[in-house]
Amino acid sequence: MKIQDLKKSTLLLKIAFVVSLAVILFTASVSYKHIINLNKSRDLVIHSYEVQLELERVISYIKDAETGYRGYLLYGDTTFLDSYSNSREKVNKAFFNLKNLTADNQSQQKKLKELYHLIVLRYTYFNKSYEDKDLYKKYYEANGKKVMDQIRKKVDEMVSLENSILKKREFDFRDSVSYTPLYALLVIFITLFFIVIAYIKINSDFKKIERSNSRLRVSQESINQAEILGNYCSWTWNLEKDEIQFSDNQFRLFGLEPQVFEATHTDFLGFVHPDDYEVTSKAINDIPVNESLPTINYRIINKNEEVRHLRSVGKLFINRFNEKIIIGTTRDVTEDIVKKIILREKNTDLERNNKELVEFNYAASHDLQEPLRKIQTFISRINEKEKENLSDTGKEYLERIVVSASRMRVLIDDLLQYSRTNKTDASFEEVDLDETATAAVQELSQLIEETNATVDFCKLPTIKGIPFQLRQLFINLINNSIKYKKPDQPPIITISYEKIKASDDDQIDDNSNRMYHKISFVDNGIGFHPDDSKKIFLLFNRLHAKDSYPGTGVGLAICKKIVKNHYGFICANGQPDEGALITVYLPTEY
Repeated sequence: MKIQDLKKSTLLLKIAFVVSLAVILFTASVSYKHIINLNKSRDLVIHSYEVQLELERVISYIKDAETGYRGYLLYGDTTFLDSYSNSREKVNKAFFNLKNLTADNQSQQKKLKELYHLIVLRYTYFNKSYEDKDLYKKYYEANGKKVMDQIRKKVDEMVSLENSILKKREFDFRDSVSYTPLYALLVIFITLFFIVIAYIKINSDFKKIERSNSRLRVSQESINQAEILGNYCSWTWNLEKDEIQFSDNQFRLFGLEPQVFEATHTDFLGFVHPDDYEVTSKAINDIPVNESLPTINYRIINKNEEVRHLRSVGKLFINRFNEKIIIGTTRDVTEDIVKKIILREKNTDLERNNKELVEFNYAASHDLQEPLRKIQTFISRINEKEKENLSDTGKEYLERIVVSASRMRVLIDDLLQYSRTNKTDASFEEVDLDETATAAVQELSQLIEETNATVDFCKLPTIKGIPFQLRQLFINLINNSIKYKKPDQPPIITISYEKIKASDDDQIDDNSNRMYHKISFVDNGIGFHPDDSKKIFLLFNRLHAKDSYPGTGVGLAICKKIVKNHYGFICANGQPDEGALITVYLPTEY
């Protein structure tokens, strides 16, 4: 499981959790509001019942007062007056409760006010002098019954109004009660739904994490094995917490078992070679300041008293907690150092041997010229004075000696030329290839005239190079085209030029966008087989018998050496009897 996929999965899980929480909170708030409304509906219903109850109490208290007072008048027993005496206080208390209960209902408040006046009027009909029974009877029969009927009527109106309100409140209450299970189930189902979704997602991610952990363990083991095989180790330094961790192979480089001590600067520096201690210690102490470790080479002395060469480097990494961590690697380069020393010694020996070989080659070539000149001198004298005295067989032998001596002269000259091309210490300078080509044609003018050859070249550039080597390059390539001409056809050599990009030409072993001078030599000679396109540049290699075509097999090898000295490429293409194309690629910048 990729880190990016894990982040996406975690983000999706967080989003799902937030959405689930929002939906649950929303549903819970709706349910809570519904319960509040339900409680309000219940309170309103109870409130209506309380209003009715208080109204019933008012009627009951007035009836008790009237019954008590009537009993007293009929029987003259003052005990009947107790209920009458207490009723007024109870009526006032009930009336006060009604006023509070109907405070939110203007209609009831109005009716309550009217009821109050009727009650006050009713109590005025009770005679304060309890002995005057005839007067009470007169008042009661005339007004008391009528007022009492009005009180009952008013109470009935209020009860009726409260009943109508009660019906509506009971309907609302029953409606709210009917929806309560639905809201509860809705909350439960939504919660279960998101819990199931979250479980499925978490379970899926858990399986992915398990697979990732498995791959991570394999990867970690691969890294451990790679460190062992590659003879290197890794380490981290948390600059915020000042915590250092070494990989297992770091301890192995010290000759110890993995993780035998807690990694610290002091323990690490304890293995550093005394001669490298100061430099290494300074580099480590500078890490928190520079927030990096430039490549350093140092030596350690491991547990087995062996001196090992190590190379360390570290780069800054900032994790998702914004902590600065230096991640570094340390490699045991002891074998590389030893090989480098051996290679340096071998290169020194090789350079010395090459120098001696070049000097020997040059000296030998010059030393060979002296006896060759004597041989040619004596041959010349024999030809002048003694040739006629020789038999036909002797004359034939003499001719063979003359040819062999001439070939030896050419071979020695070619070896000297090849020896000169090995000297690449000559400085590069501006070379006008137009002048170089003209000079080459002039030097070969006699041969060109003898073979009736034609050499054409376009405008050539001025490049950086070694003048005498480039002149020799043009001479050898033109001479090669003339040498391998068709017997019945004068040679025609055409030299063309263009500037190209390395990646645009398949014959250049360079895939970069580096620019090259492309110089092409095309002739109409005998050509060669495509399989021989690389052989013709080998030293002393000839594609034809020496009796058929002159040469030593050194000319094109010299060309290859010159092109190599100029950091370029040379290649050949051809077909039998269809001529040859030799292309030289020289870089525009060195």
